[in-house]
Amino acid sequence: MKTLGVLLLGMVAALPAWSAELTVSAASSLTESFRELGAAYEKANPGSRVDFNFAASGVLLQQIARGAPVDVFASADEATMDQAAQQKLLAAGTREVFAVNALWVVVPPQAKAPPRALADLAGAGVQ
Repeated sequence: MKTLGVLLLGMVAALPAWSAELTVSAASSLTESFRELGAAYEKANPGSRVDFNFAASGVLLQQIARGAPVDVFASADEATMDQAAQQKLLAAGTREVFAVNALWVVVPPQAKAPPRALADLAGAGVQ
């Protein structure tokens, strides 16, 4: 059994002219990966700086809608990115899926009733 998640990236519509500072609002699940990417970007682009704002995707969307200065928005789900697009907060043509993930459940071979759906994990026989 596996379920897929999608991470989406969009450039915020009100992008300033290119500068040495880049502000990225990203889902908190991306903290470790994005910090590494930010360091690599700064190293490859001397004089540049990447500032991060990590939080839940919905919280980030609210901040952007209220005028928070953001260059890149990385959401952990499609619904939040859909809302950003509906509110015209993304620059046209910049929305991209940049990662997908999968949840796998490992079951011992001797399991009497292996789960077939995610809801089965709530069953009494699952430990």
